[in-house]
Amino acid sequence: MYLLTLVAVAQPIQPPKMPVFPTTTWPTFEDFLEKQSGVAWDTSLEYRFTIQFYIDEDGSVKYPTVLYNTHEAIAQQLYATIPTSPKWSREGMSPDLITKVEKKLTFKAGKWEVKTKMMSYRLASIGRSELQSQSKVVFMPQYGAPKTDVKQDDDIYNVSGIEAKPEYPGGPNEFYKLIAKHYRTPDVPGLNGTVIVSFVIEKDGTLTELKVLRDLGYGTGEEAIRVLKMSPLWQPGRQLGQPVRCSYTIPIKIINK
Repeated sequence: MYLLTLVAVAQPIQPPKMPVFPTTTWPTFEDFLEKQSGVAWDTSLEYRFTIQFYIDEDGSVKYPTVLYNTHEAIAQQLYATIPTSPKWSREGMSPDLITKVEKKLTFKAGKWEVKTKMMSYRLASIGRSELQSQSKVVFMPQYGAPKTDVKQDDDIYNVSGIEAKPEYPGGPNEFYKLIAKHYRTPDVPGLNGTVIVSFVIEKDGTLTELKVLRDLGYGTGEEAIRVLKMSPLWQPGRQLGQPVRCSYTIPIKIINK
């Protein structure tokens, strides 16, 4: 179980007032996440996350943590979106407090189910560098599996045989730019060849079942998997108007002179 060690050393307090999310643009913090994260939410699926963040003395949102057991790409997008929240109102609160917010989120049938806990701490008792080091996306296999009320087609389709192929944001050239930018070629003179990797593009646009079909050694296959995990959400493939799982295979050419 992933737990922040802060609570073991900082004394929590419960002030008479807590920070309030500003509702001038979005009615709720969850609506802000839904709209600003860029996630293509599939209303036939159920998504579940636990997020944690801190409201600083100026109302800004800092040090997010996102717990997930599926949909890693969405978890990463939520993690990046949380700190861009508009500043929360701290009216009536002491200026020497920082507030931890924990939310258990379920997105189902286009609606949010939310359970929220808040606890404040004296700024003098907080180790900011420790909070920063603990800010991350965390895989939690024991965190309850998503459910769905709709019978799902879980077959994996070949992209050549469906009516609408999956698409990377910006097209295939942008996908290969991502790989070219982040792939670290091992410094092995004369290492040339092609690494081939396959994966499944899920109905929510995440990449799963990443496999190395051809490896040149020296960690070239593992590096390909690492880079593919950076991918943002794809537009999923569709068959009969519904999102479907699709297999995809890519070659990555390695050239060392």
